[in-house]
Amino acid sequence: MPRATGMALMVKTTSGESAAPANEGPESSSRTLITIIVPVYNEEDNVDRTYLELKRVTGELKDYQFEFLFTDNHSTDTTFRKLSSIAALDPNVRIARFARNFGFQQSVLTGYRLARGAAAIQIDADLQDPPSMFAPFLQKWREGFDVVVGVRRSRKENLLLRRGRRAYYRFMRRIGGPHLIQDGGDFRLIDRSVIERLRPIHEPHMYLRGLISSLARRQIGISFDRAARLHNESKFRFGSLVRLALDGIIAHSSLPLRVSFYIGVVIAATAVLLASFYLAVRFFSHHIVPPGFTTTQILILFGIGLNSLFLGVLGIYVGRIYDQVRMRPPTIISDLVNFNEEIDSIERSLLR
Repeated sequence: MPRATGMALMVKTTSGESAAPANEGPESSSRTLITIIVPVYNEEDNVDRTYLELKRVTGELKDYQFEFLFTDNHSTDTTFRKLSSIAALDPNVRIARFARNFGFQQSVLTGYRLARGAAAIQIDADLQDPPSMFAPFLQKWREGFDVVVGVRRSRKENLLLRRGRRAYYRFMRRIGGPHLIQDGGDFRLIDRSVIERLRPIHEPHMYLRGLISSLARRQIGISFDRAARLHNESKFRFGSLVRLALDGIIAHSSLPLRVSFYIGVVIAATAVLLASFYLAVRFFSHHIVPPGFTTTQILILFGIGLNSLFLGVLGIYVGRIYDQVRMRPPTIISDLVNFNEEIDSIERSLLR
């Protein structure tokens, strides 16, 4: 197995061209290198099929050469072993395996930072996003767009989830800005210049879709129909989708803080009205209730609820600030395959 401990030829250019990998001959050296990033976690039933389909599609794109970068989020099945067997036969397949599961967002971000190509395309291992979109993506990239986003026109999932996603994307566009493409997912092409802008950003909690869109100079979406997943279940269960949605809201907006302020104003106004009401009752019908009992109870409950709400919202933001100032590494790499530098050297480059 061709296992090494480092990265080869980290390209830092914004010209749209890239040097060929060391394993390519002179015939391919003039072709532009494109990195295909595939984050994986327990995808043993998908990796062989995914690799073959990626090779088939990219083999038809004669104007480019491709490297395939798999970021393994510490799979507990045979995913890494299967990928290593593939890499032993194909030097254009590179693998970075993490020491533990750092989450989907950090896995994809590390993949972008390890990419050597003049552009990078991220695609999921389940192939619900069709590799046949590579050609339209690259065409738009050649036309000058530095971010090309796959927009999901339809998807094979239950109606309630589809409606929920649709409402969320529209909500995010309203609070986050027009740069967030409606119904756009993680299936996208980004130019080397955008990758270089990502390098100095070290946010432990990020909404990568929105972050990339905010770094684009020229962005465009291309519609496609998303296929059904053939093997295993999606790693994004309902709880994971909720956390991702909250990350998007908190990372791109101070809306929760503003909402807590508005709620505070409403509760304060309600408290004033209640106080006025009970004062009136006290002066005109003091025999109805024990003096001061109801007012005291309501104000105490309002105060406890209001403080709990505000402390919860502030705690979310303070916790994220705390994670940010600690500046811990976003990922820890345990194994590398078909890389030419030491792991420590690569991880230092990821922090720059």
